[in-house]
Amino acid sequence: MISVFIVDDEEPARDELKFLLEEMSGIRVAGMARNGREALQGIQELRPQVVFLDIQMPDMSGLNVARELLSLIGLNDFPLLVFATAFDRHALEAFEVNAVDYVLKPFSQERLQQTMERIKFSLGRDAGGKINRILALLEKPAEKARLAVEDNGRIILLEPEEIIFANISGRQVLVKTRDGEYAAGYSLAELQKRLDLLQTHKSYVVNPVMVREIIPWFNGTYNLVMKDREKSLVPVSRTFVKNVKNALQL
Repeated sequence: MISVFIVDDEEPARDELKFLLEEMSGIRVAGMARNGREALQGIQELRPQVVFLDIQMPDMSGLNVARELLSLIGLNDFPLLVFATAFDRHALEAFEVNAVDYVLKPFSQERLQQTMERIKFSLGRDAGGKINRILALLEKPAEKARLAVEDNGRIILLEPEEIIFANISGRQVLVKTRDGEYAAGYSLAELQKRLDLLQTHKSYVVNPVMVREIIPWFNGTYNLVMKDREKSLVPVSRTFVKNVKNALQL
């Protein structure tokens, strides 16, 4: 019996995948998680053989979940990974994914059957090789690389220097460039680390070289005027004033 753990922030996707997997013989869904933190806890406790891991989640990307999991449980108990995504193969290339397999949403029984055949082969004959190929990716530090964002079902690759700022809007993180605004599949903290952005507020990070002007506000706070067409105003809260002044050499 192969034990499987499902990680996806959307309940319908979790339930659909669980139903389809349990229709197959020899598979047991040991647990499910709705975000990265729950996933790390559940996988450590249950030690499944396979994890179906959503690439895009609000708190942590699937790759960052995998990197952190590696540091927590090590090689011996590291599960086989199957990444799930709503995008096509090119999105996986953009995310630099190299897993045992990937599946596209919405899931199909036929495609999942192919995935499970690959997993059975890996568990039976080549688990070490498969895991080592994943580890080569996971142990590699995140690079200041192009950022994959979504625009009406397409994947657009942004160069770091194109990004003016990013902010939290509802449940999404939006990235602003001179050409438009895009949804990013990363948390604000992940964007800050990945692209070396400057945090100005709990809901904003900026590209320091894209700051046009600094306007004193009230109670020791500021607004930054950015270099987009709209000359957007980005708030600087008191918590981050010192860091912003240091970064901008004020």
